[in-house]
Amino acid sequence: MTSFPNLHLLVLSTGILLSSLSISHAEKLPLQMITNSAAEIDYIIENANKAKGIQPNPIVDDATFLRRSYISIIGRIPTYQETKSFLDLDAKSPNKRSDLLDSLVYSKGYNSQIFNFYANLLRLQTSRDQHGLGWHMWLKKAVNDNMPYNKMVFEMLSATGHCSETPAVGYALRDRGMLLDNISNTAKIFLGTQIGCAQCHDHPFEDWTQKQYYELAAFGSQIDYQSLGAQKKIQETVAFKINQNNKEKTAKRTRKDAQNLKGLRRSESRDLRSLFKDFNKNATYVKAGKELKLPSNYEYNDGKPGDTVTPHVLFGNLSTKSDKKDIPPHEQLATWVTSNSNPMFTKVFANRLWKHALGYGLVEPVDNWTERSNMSHPEVLDTLVQILHASDYDTRELLRVIYHTKTFQRAACDFEITDGRVHDFRGPMLRRMSAEQIYDSLLTLEKGNIDALENIAQQIKWEQYTSGIDSIFSATPQQIIKIDDQLDIEEDATRKYQQVVRELRIKKAQAANDDKKSEIAKIDRKLAKLYAKIKEVRAKVKSDQKMSMDTSMVPMSNLRVRDRKLLRASEMSSPFKPGSFARDFGASDRITTDSQHTHASIPQALTMLNGKQIKTITDENGKMAQQMKSAHRGEQRLDVLFLSIYNKYPSKQERTDLKYVARSRQDIKILAKAMLNSKRFLFIQ
Repeated sequence: MTSFPNLHLLVLSTGILLSSLSISHAEKLPLQMITNSAAEIDYIIENANKAKGIQPNPIVDDATFLRRSYISIIGRIPTYQETKSFLDLDAKSPNKRSDLLDSLVYSKGYNSQIFNFYANLLRLQTSRDQHGLGWHMWLKKAVNDNMPYNKMVFEMLSATGHCSETPAVGYALRDRGMLLDNISNTAKIFLGTQIGCAQCHDHPFEDWTQKQYYELAAFGSQIDYQSLGAQKKIQETVAFKINQNNKEKTAKRTRKDAQNLKGLRRSESRDLRSLFKDFNKNATYVKAGKELKLPSNYEYNDGKPGDTVTPHVLFGNLSTKSDKKDIPPHEQLATWVTSNSNPMFTKVFANRLWKHALGYGLVEPVDNWTERSNMSHPEVLDTLVQILHASDYDTRELLRVIYHTKTFQRAACDFEITDGRVHDFRGPMLRRMSAEQIYDSLLTLEKGNIDALENIAQQIKWEQYTSGIDSIFSATPQQIIKIDDQLDIEEDATRKYQQVVRELRIKKAQAANDDKKSEIAKIDRKLAKLYAKIKEVRAKVKSDQKMSMDTSMVPMSNLRVRDRKLLRASEMSSPFKPGSFARDFGASDRITTDSQHTHASIPQALTMLNGKQIKTITDENGKMAQQMKSAHRGEQRLDVLFLSIYNKYPSKQERTDLKYVARSRQDIKILAKAMLNSKRFLFIQ
């Protein structure tokens, strides 16, 4: 390796340098600081391996580096032109690779890749009531704005209110009514600690008790699921209606009237349910005095069934600020989790990013740190933590450091590691592209660079919804009554169709469980016709009513967005549907955290051989197909194939072996399909 004078002091000196500078989160760190930190990491790894007699893998060639960088950083292979532009640069250019890395890290493609990382980690589900889309849009903006990771987590853990006002509340609503599950996921995701077993009994293998589990969950005990804004608006409207009715009476109110007043309020409130039925599904609030109690079957000596549980953190202490009684318990938890003094929060995230970049964590599993966990190169983790602290938890800058290491540029390790064992990081791990990366790479071959294309339909849908909610909250009682009457008429007119829709959805779910794709397609066609009929009936009702009020004031109860255009995976609704391309290739169902996988299957093989994506790329009007048509000689066609699919020029031997195939336009299409099915395409080398 290159000799760096006094590099053994660089761990300390770089930490001092980072902490002594006042770096704004939005500010790009100086390249020299990035390369120094990267060199520091390389030095630690190579010295530790040298002591064990382990030699580092060689540095990869430009073509392999190019392809690995694109897939790892922006989640897709480079286009034909992007490949050609990089490979044709002077190989001796000292900044060639560094310039490429920085251009990718600061590109829109990076936002797409890191959004998928967060969505899998947090179990994002776009169509989960209205709050699902709101959380999706909030997370997307947080990524695009490069929000500090600690701030992002704090906002999610501390958010309350209606999702239209605080969409980060989607994190809590993701596990609506399941406090114990939510706290288990919180510990696993942000602290790398699996305490789920202690929900029902003391952990059989770790030092976590059931009492400790409930003490941590008690921080969320005051969270209740209700929209205070909607409740206030209902009360105002009911009071208005009752007052109006009383004004119409000439006689003095009787005792019977007084007795019936309470029932009348309930009746009038129920009458407004068509308008406010979804508000409580999409909001939380702090209910002071609400407590968590030990379960009725609790059987340990440190408490009795039904005892009230006092909130307590798993380790360390709450900060002085969090001890103030006016701070709600869930916000105290958010402060403790994201504090710089909480060692697990920063270490776990740094380790996740290291695995994201290199394929394996410094600690494995990344979400189950215990006293028995093995750690490779602890000094590297310490350095990553220092960088996160100094850069104000800047995800982009930490990844930028990792990508600038020689470790990232070395040949991949093609051996398997048993989960939990340490990796020496003589090079990154050889791994298959994720489902989203394959999806986006095939899309690149068909459409070229579409990183800048956004799902405008999602944004429009969300803006319409929030506008409707805002209008409801600011409407007068007279307006509320008029809107509710309109919705009642629409509901009556479409009730029979909606009943059929519910029945078909049940049948569709059963067909999905049985993997009956033809039956699912048939049901989808019936549903499409019913939705069209419901839309037609509603439009006719509104036309007949000739309402003077703007109908945009009515919030939509269904925010599912139809993704009609071909867009990057990050722009699609989450999760991908069962039976879709991405799900067949292992995309997460977003039920559990990081449930994506790269296991091979027969549906994958059939899709890559005969799927419409492959046909479009090789036979029809995709970018690569057009370039193939414009190539007049076999050698040119071969260049197009290799530069597009493998992102490198064919070798001299490959030109010789394939020259006869390249002469035939039909045969070279078959070659293209074979290349797309090869491990050379599907794996990140």
